[in-house]
Amino acid sequence: MDDNNRRGRKNVEKRLIDSAAYLVGSVGPNQLTIRDIADHAGVNHAQIHHYFGGKKGLLIATYKQLAFEHVQQLERRNVSPNNLGDEPLSTITEDYFKAIIRAVLDDQMDLVRVQIDSNLSVSRQTLEQLTKLKKLKKPNAEIKSAVAIAMVVEFGLAAMEKYIDEVLEMSTNDKKVFMKYFFEARELGILKVLK
Repeated sequence: MDDNNRRGRKNVEKRLIDSAAYLVGSVGPNQLTIRDIADHAGVNHAQIHHYFGGKKGLLIATYKQLAFEHVQQLERRNVSPNNLGDEPLSTITEDYFKAIIRAVLDDQMDLVRVQIDSNLSVSRQTLEQLTKLKKLKKPNAEIKSAVAIAMVVEFGLAAMEKYIDEVLEMSTNDKKVFMKYFFEARELGILKVLK
């Protein structure tokens, strides 16, 4: 394959993955069609079969890319168990959070496992880091619970923020107080483990 064909293929693959990443967070993997993705990417739907072997292969590549980008963004911001930052993680990588939530709701846990199997799970990395910091051979219930609480808070906000704003008629001041509590809740378990 010459360089032009290779670049052309990489360009089409990137456009398909980017389109799938954008769309899967809106409709979920079960409702997303090959034609939807191809139309959004501006390519022939047969290229999905040619390059990825079908929708499942494209979704696996998409979830892997989303997880990779999520890890990169957090590393750029120096986010770690010791420094969770001052913004919800879903504002950093919104497509990642939406895609994971949709996969869980569609019971497509194999797509969620892509990040684990590719060693791109920030939650797993946090679990491992806290286990090492506590000088344990494997994570205990306290560490797992601390990471689970942070996950619930982050994914809960990503999934429910608009609903919360609407139902509770959150003012700007209400939102400031809420975010203060959000950050405290997110750090509660992890800080307890770190002590």
